[in-house]
Amino acid sequence: MKVCPRCSDLFPDDADRCPRDGVELRAVLDPLIGRTVGGRYRLISRLGSGGMSSVYLARHITIDRLMAIKTLRRDLSLDPVQRDRFVREARAVNRINHENIVEITDFGESDDGMVYLVMEYVPGETLLKSMSAGPFSALRALDIAEQIAGALARAHQMGIVHRDLKPENILLLQKRGRADFVKLLDFGIAKIMDAPSLTGSQQIFGTPGYIAPEYIQSTHIDGRADLYSLGVILYEMVTGALPFDYEYPGDLLVKHVTEAPIPPRARFDTVDPAMEALVLRCLRKSPQERFRDAFHFLAELAATRGRLKDAVPESVGSVDGGTDTRRAATAPDGIVVGTPDAAADATLDSSLGAMNIGGPGASGGATPLGAPRLSGLDYNRHTIPVPPALDGLDTPSPAARGGGWISASPPGGISLGAAPARTSDGLLGVRRWRLRFDAIRAALDDVEAQQPAPPDVAQAMAHAATSLEMLEEGARLAEARQQAVEELADQAREFRARRGAHIDDLGRRLSERRGELERLGARREALRGSLAAARDPAAGVVTGAGATDALLWEVAAVDEVLRAEGARCDELEKKLAQLRVELEQHDERVERELASHVHTLDAELARLDPLAAGLRAPLDRVEAFLAAQFSRSSADA
Repeated sequence: MKVCPRCSDLFPDDADRCPRDGVELRAVLDPLIGRTVGGRYRLISRLGSGGMSSVYLARHITIDRLMAIKTLRRDLSLDPVQRDRFVREARAVNRINHENIVEITDFGESDDGMVYLVMEYVPGETLLKSMSAGPFSALRALDIAEQIAGALARAHQMGIVHRDLKPENILLLQKRGRADFVKLLDFGIAKIMDAPSLTGSQQIFGTPGYIAPEYIQSTHIDGRADLYSLGVILYEMVTGALPFDYEYPGDLLVKHVTEAPIPPRARFDTVDPAMEALVLRCLRKSPQERFRDAFHFLAELAATRGRLKDAVPESVGSVDGGTDTRRAATAPDGIVVGTPDAAADATLDSSLGAMNIGGPGASGGATPLGAPRLSGLDYNRHTIPVPPALDGLDTPSPAARGGGWISASPPGGISLGAAPARTSDGLLGVRRWRLRFDAIRAALDDVEAQQPAPPDVAQAMAHAATSLEMLEEGARLAEARQQAVEELADQAREFRARRGAHIDDLGRRLSERRGELERLGARREALRGSLAAARDPAAGVVTGAGATDALLWEVAAVDEVLRAEGARCDELEKKLAQLRVELEQHDERVERELASHVHTLDAELARLDPLAAGLRAPLDRVEAFLAAQFSRSSADA
């Protein structure tokens, strides 16, 4: 099997060039390339692989969109704990549903035990690669950190802690006019706080350079651990270095617990004091001394940005040092999330690929099949499109699908940024089969105007006509079913977006109320200290009875306000819990509806496979007859 490096179509081993693009084909070495996963995701190239998984570029063959497929390593798929953790990533991401988190649209297991996740394909550059050009400007770093924190805020409100936040897990792409639109990925070891643990408490997760002290100390883990990791990333963005010097990873782990970070201004003296204060608070050893949550961090980040803008005006989202956010990048565990050739944007008419029955002017890298003229007839006008490539309809029947909630890619396109444009051949290339049939029919009519075609050729065309009619009718039904799947997925996504925005609003208000509780609690403790000193003769504080009574009244007043604030917090927490329940119940309903649609769609697609396979042989037979006729006429001429 071979693949076109530009449009990623797959072709037999005897093909040399892509008829769409004229590009020389490359041999496929990975045995999974060309395989259809879950009945509709055709693997077309491997983007990269890591210690636990591999990521493939795939095409949703029913709607012709690029996606990314993450597969668990074969030996690990036999381990129930590893399998559950792999699938947990899908559940965690689906639960969050945030624009700055790479969406997982499906997951399942093939008949032979391959476990996979289906993700949106994001052509971009990892933050790690972007940082290789040197420290970022303060405002660019804050813009990126703000988007990461926004995603974490939603995740934490949904009960998810990422646990492995690092530059390799953060993609930057150009979107909505921004050079640094963030996409956070790899929730593979995320902790769902209301779900049972998959491993023993002594297991350490995370990456040494970015791991919070509480992981190493095996203490309680919550969202503030992610804020510590974000603080390390922000430190690295503005200084170009990690907060600690070390000789080996084990030494680095210890320093997260035992040593104070090197101040950012000691690393890079242009770092603003306000930025340094923001970073160092994230890096406090005790979670209680950091920001109380991601919303608190976002509020302080906004204040820091305001101070920096007053000092140095700058447009947010600029690309420092000429960094090109469209270049290929190294993703988690060395996975490459590349940007395909954006020049592959040919229209249908110019890129269908064809065999021209005429001279060397054939389009799409065509092979001449005879003389340009025969008996006064001009055969240059007969351009026969090649059959759909191997990722078209003529593929083996879909394997049994695994369980998943969204089998359709998000409406509006799965590939973001500069994904390659492809022609629209209709469902699984049906449109191109029609164009091929019509072109062969027209050429055969011209030949039959001179002499009748042999019976076997006529029979082949009749068989092809019947098969094509049935194929087109089946394709219309499948397209309608696919549209229903996409519309349902789109509605579910919109519902999650509305609920997510409401959750963010309540979470922000709850964070503010908790901040007020902290302030009032500190005030009450200070008053109680003053009251204790006033009552202790050994303290040497001389106060009258009136002063003591005043302190008592003030303590009582603060207690009353604290109770009121606590009640407000309780009410907000109840509302958040109710929203989460509504979201989960909605997701369960959508999963059931999607499963029904997808089951029917799979059956419809399975019926189309033999019809498409039956088209290839008779049309090839007729085309071979035409080629022989034109070659003979050319020789006679």
